[in-house]
Amino acid sequence: METDVRELLKNLKADAVERFDDIVHQWSQNEIDALHLALASGRPLLVRGEPGTGKTQLALAAAAALKWHLQCVTVSPRFEAQDLFYRFDAVQRLADAQAAGVAGGGVKPDHCYWLPGPFWQAFAWDDALGYGPQSAAMKQYVGDGDEASPARSAAGAPASGAAKPAGHVILIDEIDKADSDLPNSLLEVLGSREFPNPVTQRPIKPADGLPLVVITTNEERELPAAFLRRCVVLTLEPDHPYADFLVKRGQAHFGSEAPSARRLHETILRTAAEQLDADRHNARMAGVPPPGLAEYIDLLTALCRLAPGKRDEQQAWLARLAPYAFLKNGIIDGSPQLSQKRAALGAGEPPPQ
Repeated sequence: METDVRELLKNLKADAVERFDDIVHQWSQNEIDALHLALASGRPLLVRGEPGTGKTQLALAAAAALKWHLQCVTVSPRFEAQDLFYRFDAVQRLADAQAAGVAGGGVKPDHCYWLPGPFWQAFAWDDALGYGPQSAAMKQYVGDGDEASPARSAAGAPASGAAKPAGHVILIDEIDKADSDLPNSLLEVLGSREFPNPVTQRPIKPADGLPLVVITTNEERELPAAFLRRCVVLTLEPDHPYADFLVKRGQAHFGSEAPSARRLHETILRTAAEQLDADRHNARMAGVPPPGLAEYIDLLTALCRLAPGKRDEQQAWLARLAPYAFLKNGIIDGSPQLSQKRAALGAGEPPPQ
C-alpha cells in the first residue's frame, strides 16, 4: 500500500513547537526534510549528533505527528539482534514445565512463548496477535478473563484487544553500543523486507507498508560503511551563535506558550545560555565533553520549580546552580574556570525563601 508522504507530514512546519506528554519539540527544516526522505524511500533514518541534542526525542515527535504506534528499543552491549524480530520466553516455559501436575499447569504450545518484537508487530500486526501471552493459543488454557489494556503487554507483544495502528515508528536508540551483528541483521531484513516466522518458518512481510525506523548513535563505535549507505542520515547540529540557539530552544520550553508556572523571562534564558556557551568553549579547550542543550533545559526546569514566577530569585539560583548543571568533568588541571568552586565564590547570600 503506497503512503502519501506529503499528506502525512503536511502539518509539520519549521520552528513550530509541539507539546505532547511532558515533551516539547521544536521542529527544524532539516528534521522535516529528512523525515520526508526516509518515509518516501523506505530507508531507516540514522540520527547523529552530540548527546542531548534531541536525537531520541525526534522519534517520539515523529510518532506523535504521524499518529503512529511507537516502539522503543534501547540498545545495550548485551542486546541481541534477534530481539528486534522475536524472543523466546524460555523462563516462562520452564516455570510452566515445573508447574506440570498442578491444576491448569503444564507446558503450552510454542505460540504462547514466542514474543513478537518490534519488526514483527510493524510488519504483520494481526499475525503477531497470535503469539505470546495474549495469543488465542494461550486463551484456551487460561480463559478469556479480563481484557488486557489496549496497548502492549508487559512482555512486548501486542495486547489482544489492541486496535490496529495506522503505522509504526521503531526507535533503535544508541545502536553504537551494540556489536556489528545488530546493524548487519538490520541490513539483511531491511534489504529483503522479510524474515522467517520462528514457528512456521513462513516469511513475515510488511502487510500495510513499511515502518519508519529511527536509529540514533552517539558515535561510541563506528558503524559499518554498508549500513550507512542504506540509511538516510541526519546530523543534528546547533545553529550559531550557540547562545542564540539555546535561547530559542529555551523559549520553546519556557516562553509565552508554556504553562504560567513554567515561564521564564528572556533575561534568565539569556544569562543561562551565555554561561553555558562559555563553559562549553572552556570544556572544548580542555579536551573534555562539553555541556549542551540537555543541561540547559535541566537547569531552567529547576529554576521554574525553585522560584516560580520570581525573576530575582531565579537569577540568584542560576548563579548558584549552573556549575552543577554545566561542569561535570571533575578537577581539570590548568582549567580553574571549569571548577565548581565558582558556585561557592559567587553564591553570596542564599535566595530568600
